[in-house]
Amino acid sequence: MKNFFEEINIDNRLLVIKSENLSKTNIKLNTKRKGLPIQFHFDLSGKILFSIIKGTHKLELQPNDSLFFFNPKNIIPIEAIISPEGKMLSIMLSLEAIHRLLDNFAIDFSFFSPKNTKKKLYQKRKLSANELIVLNQIFKREITSPIDIIFIKAKIIELFTYYFHQTTIKQNNDCRQLKNEKIVEKIKKAKQILIENINEPPPIENLADEVLLPINVLKKGFKELYGEPIYKYILNYKLELARHLLLSKKYSVKEISYQMGYSAPTHFVVAFKKKFGITPKKYIQNS
Repeated sequence: MKNFFEEINIDNRLLVIKSENLSKTNIKLNTKRKGLPIQFHFDLSGKILFSIIKGTHKLELQPNDSLFFFNPKNIIPIEAIISPEGKMLSIMLSLEAIHRLLDNFAIDFSFFSPKNTKKKLYQKRKLSANELIVLNQIFKREITSPIDIIFIKAKIIELFTYYFHQTTIKQNNDCRQLKNEKIVEKIKKAKQILIENINEPPPIENLADEVLLPINVLKKGFKELYGEPIYKYILNYKLELARHLLLSKKYSVKEISYQMGYSAPTHFVVAFKKKFGITPKKYIQNS
């Protein structure tokens, strides 16, 4: 059976590579791509060994592992060795591309800050359930029309919101504010109140009073714990919930817009398209 390999140019300076080893022996892939210093590699099945700089360094991925590389000046010569039945999805892009993709999101991807743009960075970690769902949706999507490219681009944005949210939490684990367990519990309670009243969330002042926290402590602590300001978190939560309702195909776009608390379906359509890069109607059709 022939191995599967596909390169998809999503946008200027944004490349997706799907690789699957359908043979009984290891296969090797070179990940060097000019002008794309940011690389994400996701192990969806099997074992994948990364041989860096002609084998001087080696990193092994197991299923559900992710590997991030960033080398701003020169592309690191990396060879990926995929075991039989191994499946990998890679996303490679430029600094400009990742800022363009995530410019409208409250995401703290601080390892791309000016102080780090001259450093060679890498990170290996386990993927969350949400990340795995999105990655498999990208891998399974066949490219037959421009709509498919839009779908994959929207999924990449969704993936990165999950990825950088997890990274932000990890980076903020040592934050002084969140070492206070009582404050953390109150912030978690605030989040639960927001979710229970997602259609009509209380004003931040009322929320702070209800959980007995100063407003500034609640706002700062919430962003540190969940990676987003309060109202940005509410918006993204509502849109994710709306997306799942759309996939169920039990409700119309109009019904979902009112369920999510929008005063008019057009407002919901605009917000949905801004987040996912596609209208709710087309999202249903493509799903």
